[in-house]
Formats: sequence, structure tokens, C-alpha cells
Amino acid sequence: MSTLFNLKDDYKQVYDLIAEQGDEQVLNDTLASINDALEDKADGYVAVIKSLESDNAAIDEEIKRLQQRKTTNKNGIDRLKETLKETMESTGKTKFKTALNSYNIQNNPPSLNVLDEKLIPKDYWISQAPKLNKKDALAELKEGKEIPGVEVKQTRSLRVR
Repeated sequence: MSTLFNLKDDYKQVYDLIAEQGDEQVLNDTLASINDALEDKADGYVAVIKSLESDNAAIDEEIKRLQQRKTTNKNGIDRLKETLKETMESTGKTKFKTALNSYNIQNNPPSLNVLDEKLIPKDYWISQAPKLNKKDALAELKEGKEIPGVEVKQTRSLRVR
């Protein structure tokens, strides 16, 4: 992927190692070999980060495009199969062979068609395990309530503006 950001040679090498899924040890050695001042190193790292984020945005768009293409293909496949099945049924020719393929229409395994869930006896329902409501628990902990088995966890992360 092309980068939008100007990378100095050392940081271009870091970018290439990450983008090309290079050897982790080589990446660590390359990072350790950069002897810039902290401020310059931070700017270099952020330039690499922004380049990789730009690549990820392009990859996400390509994934979206390919997913749409896959959906279109699947719909076409389904439409062709259904049309062929309907034609075979309407002509009464439900089993035949050609030089390339064999064709037949068969019954699928039985499946359940639910008409009204309210009428189904409780014996056929699966009970679900309780699920922790983390949002409410955190809110109550912040308000000073003590809840056995949980605690507030505070983590830290880097913000670049």
C-alpha cells in the first residue's frame, strides 16, 4: 500500500517490517537501533502508525468490496439453482445425466417450522445462563457500592493528537 506520510529511512524500514509481516526479532532490533531523541522517535512512530492506519482503511474498503461481490455471487448462484429446480419440476424431468454432470431433485431432511412460539410447551425451550451486566455493575462500583467478586480496573493508553 502506498503511504500518505513522509517516513525517514529508519521508520520506513519499521513500516516495511510491520506491513510485510517481517521477522519480529528484526523489527525489535530495528526499533532498538533508532537513536533519535524521544520527541523525534515519537513523531517517527506516529508517522508509521498513521501509514499503517491508512493501509488498514484501504484494506477495510477492499474487504467491503469483496464481501459485496461475494453476496452478489451467492445471490446469483441461488437464483440459478432455484430456476433450474423449478424448470426441472415443471417439465417432470427431475433426474437426468449429461456428459458433464448428473442432476436430480431430492427431499431435504425434515426441519422445524415455528408457527407460534407462545403455544410451544416449556419443555422445548433451552434456559440461558445468567449474563453479568458489566455496565450497571461498573456504575454502582463508581458510586461507592461494594460488589463481591469484582473491582474497578483502570488501564492506560497512548493518545496522540
